[in-house]
Amino acid sequence: MENNLFEEFGPVTKEQWIQQAIADLKGKDFKEHLVSKTADDIEILPFYMEEDMVNLSFLKEYHNKIQPNSKIPGMPPRIWSNVVYLGIKDQNQGNAIILDALQNGCDAIVLEVSGNEDFDSILNGVELQYIKTFLMPIGLDPSMILGSFLDWFNSKNWDLNQLQGGLLWDGMAQLLRDRSDLDKISQELATSIKILESFHGFKACCINFSHYHETGATAVQELTFGIASYIELLDYIGKKKIPVQKVFESTMLHFSVGSDYFEEISKLRSSRILFQSLAALYKVEVNPEDIQVFCQTSNWTKSKRDVHTNMLRNTTEAMGAILGGCNDLWVRSHDEVIAEPNSFSRRMARNISNILREESYYDKVLDPVAGSYFIENLIAMLLNKVKEGLEKIEANGGWWQLYQSQIIQEEIKSTRKKRLTGILQVQKTKIGANKYLLKGENLGLSSMGNVEELPWQLLGCRETDLLEFQTDTLA
Repeated sequence: MENNLFEEFGPVTKEQWIQQAIADLKGKDFKEHLVSKTADDIEILPFYMEEDMVNLSFLKEYHNKIQPNSKIPGMPPRIWSNVVYLGIKDQNQGNAIILDALQNGCDAIVLEVSGNEDFDSILNGVELQYIKTFLMPIGLDPSMILGSFLDWFNSKNWDLNQLQGGLLWDGMAQLLRDRSDLDKISQELATSIKILESFHGFKACCINFSHYHETGATAVQELTFGIASYIELLDYIGKKKIPVQKVFESTMLHFSVGSDYFEEISKLRSSRILFQSLAALYKVEVNPEDIQVFCQTSNWTKSKRDVHTNMLRNTTEAMGAILGGCNDLWVRSHDEVIAEPNSFSRRMARNISNILREESYYDKVLDPVAGSYFIENLIAMLLNKVKEGLEKIEANGGWWQLYQSQIIQEEIKSTRKKRLTGILQVQKTKIGANKYLLKGENLGLSSMGNVEELPWQLLGCRETDLLEFQTDTLA
């Protein structure tokens, strides 16, 4: 510019802004009133400036690295699949549910499978080669279930490379539900990888960060224990003569996305960096845009009280998932905490993705939060916390050792207790649950979601469980 129209306004430093804020606070403490902390004790400042980015230039490598370039001409810059879920209980009407969803905006399915499914019936009229398919096996024998599904797929004479999706199974996370051992877990993974050798678009496993989230873990605990469990598996599976590069290529990341908007965006973006950095330590080259991230909205954040407020939570969580870089998004039905989803709640769930794409234009910019001072700083702080946690885990013998001694379980249960109590005592506001209640609502007696949890287990619950249980018991 020949004429600088703003030369009379000098640059303002961060310290000057802080002093102005202190003046506006009229003597009140700046840190006490304007600096907050996350559940992981990470300080969140009221503003960030360019000077806060001095040591964060490495994050530029990950800008716009969310997905590979589309091979289809005319596609928007940002693409994610809109996922419909079919549980075991839904399979009598499963085909109708899937077809209705695919005809109204969904382009991916998650099938909860046990090995006894009639795929001809469930998937009648469904052209799997044009959508993504994810299998969520029940139990500890995913390779058997996978084999059954692939036999059915092969019988259709479809191109093997057209099967896209993956197996939403993490044997290490499964150990927090069902008793097993590392040898069986690694053998199942090795078998699944071998079965899928000809299916290049279908992942054999995932790191199930979602399980830690749904049991009450913080973002740092989620990332730390998830990555630590994967390190344990990588070190063990070498005995099965599976190249470590093949394991990395066969893995996707599975997250639940909560309502702490900016933290959840940062969590997802951190995961790509962590996964790529871990691969580099094993001398494996992984491009961040090739890492597949599957996200679902959180069950942990949902409330039985004033259940329609869960739609708002679902929307916030879906927005966070997309901006965080998910490739596949399953929005859970808002009312599934009180009843089996019906056609209305399933429509509301799938339309969140539709609206964010078609009306909010979330697909028009590839990576709109890249370079955000706040988010980049939060990513860096999360990465540092996770690194510290991983070093501590390795110094104490690794994930398996901590699992056997129940240290992982105890740490997350302690966090969960704090978070449940925080909702009960209104230390954290939950609209419709502990504040601005729906008058006249009577749900009857609630029960704690994980009363049968054994010391070695970590089972899912919701952050309003304790509140609902105590309130309804007193009613």
